[in-house]
Amino acid sequence: MFFLVVGIILFILVIANTGFDSISASLEKFSLINFIFLLLLSLGNFALFTLRWDIILRHHHNKSHVPFYRLFLHRMTGYAVNYLTPSMQTGSEPVRIYFLQEDGVDTKDAVSSCVIDKVFEYTALIFFIFSGIAVSLIDGSIFSGKVEIMLGAVIILFGGLVFWFYYATIKKIGFFSSFFRLLRLNKIKRIAHYEKGIIHVENQMAHFYTRHIRKFIILLILSFATVFFMVLEHYLVARFMGVKLTFLQSFLSATIPGFSYILPIPGALGALEGSHAAIFSILGVTINVFVFVLILRLRDLVFILIGLAHASGHGIQMIYKSIKDKQKAN
Repeated sequence: MFFLVVGIILFILVIANTGFDSISASLEKFSLINFIFLLLLSLGNFALFTLRWDIILRHHHNKSHVPFYRLFLHRMTGYAVNYLTPSMQTGSEPVRIYFLQEDGVDTKDAVSSCVIDKVFEYTALIFFIFSGIAVSLIDGSIFSGKVEIMLGAVIILFGGLVFWFYYATIKKIGFFSSFFRLLRLNKIKRIAHYEKGIIHVENQMAHFYTRHIRKFIILLILSFATVFFMVLEHYLVARFMGVKLTFLQSFLSATIPGFSYILPIPGALGALEGSHAAIFSILGVTINVFVFVLILRLRDLVFILIGLAHASGHGIQMIYKSIKDKQKAN
């Protein structure tokens, strides 16, 4: 609740600094046709995210195939949950795992597919952010010393976690079980029984990374493509608003503000606007930041409505199935 209040305050401050007249004038430049084009582009990018998950799931679960459109909708629902709750970008995985279970996928296969998918997502994002920061450091005219140190520390933290994930998985040390043992959670009776399940999932992931190099490379390419799409989305939004960004400006504005989603604030409310305002200010870009982010949020709203509609429809199907099962039992 505290972080939500902080987010609302930040959101109000951004509006106050921008001004309603400026917001209205900037929105008029962004036509409905431009928004539809952006939406279609984003749906295409979402399809790439789903394709990556589909490839991973097919590898782990070959008993029955979950249709692509259902995976697409499952991911939409996960996106909605991530956006509407202070989940720090981890709320979608339990939802996706639940939907896969309802589709007949074994729990361990569902968990493995979602974890591997998430790691690919973080790997590509961290790689691109690191590349952007490296370019800015070489340029020497974008960030100040303190900002460089802060961004560097964040990159080292997340980069270290990604490195440890791959190293611990390939060497069969176990990424999750290593923390399980480090925190001595295996000594707590109530949760000690989860360790075997965690180790089983880790063994599945180790097999995937060490025995299927070609598939691994394909998934990395897909992951990098999704980040490129994000950069293109940011470039187009600014372009439609009458501002032409360079590749580096588009790249940094698409990646670095993404760290605001790590904060436990629903939809990174206020934090996303503030981080974009900061990065555009540092880059020397004159743009109505509130409208820029508002357009992206309107796009996200469409995704959220689709995800919630799917969740609602799925719930109705479950109730109907439960009633039919009871009728058969009687």
